[in-house]
Amino acid sequence: MYQGKLVIIDGIDGAGKTFQAKTLFKLLKKLNNKVILTKEPQNKNLIKLIKENKDSRTDLFLFLADRSLHYQKIIKWLKQGYFIISDRSFPATLAYQYYASDLKKIKEDFIFYLDHLSRFHLDPDLVFILDLSPKIAFQRLKQKSRQSKIEKFEKIKFLTKVREGFLYFAKKFKWQIIDASKSEEEVHLSIKEAIQNNLKLRL
Repeated sequence: MYQGKLVIIDGIDGAGKTFQAKTLFKLLKKLNNKVILTKEPQNKNLIKLIKENKDSRTDLFLFLADRSLHYQKIIKWLKQGYFIISDRSFPATLAYQYYASDLKKIKEDFIFYLDHLSRFHLDPDLVFILDLSPKIAFQRLKQKSRQSKIEKFEKIKFLTKVREGFLYFAKKFKWQIIDASKSEEEVHLSIKEAIQNNLKLRL
């Protein structure tokens, strides 16, 4: 449908998704100028609201609103033939705001519909879920600049539930599950090989 491609890299906080998204961007940039690295959430004011909010339903709608604005840009880029790498997107909403929250009592199909509507029914070409033990992820987070303040989405018990959600939806939708406990180089190689095999690109 579109000339461009959309690849999403997602996973629990601390799994290394941002590093891998940037590494893939650098690799593709050497081969093609038409590459865009983007991320979710997009809006800085929204990020502040999300951090201050304590209601899971409000979180869901905030993320969906941000995604709707984001995917308007993504669709425009795809029409222009860009290869887009998104650091986080709808898989995180399904795992964080739905699976690991009190919203799980809502039927999946309804959540899927709302999410699909927010992204104008656009499906990505490839989704990577970086899978990592929450205990290892938590240790990584503590070593970073956020050591003094672990955010509400980054507590071990919660991350354990989120990880279950990512794996559940990855199997349901046949996303690529990558072992993020391996070295950064090995994870990058796994992503690179999957892109070559699935999108038929020579990297």
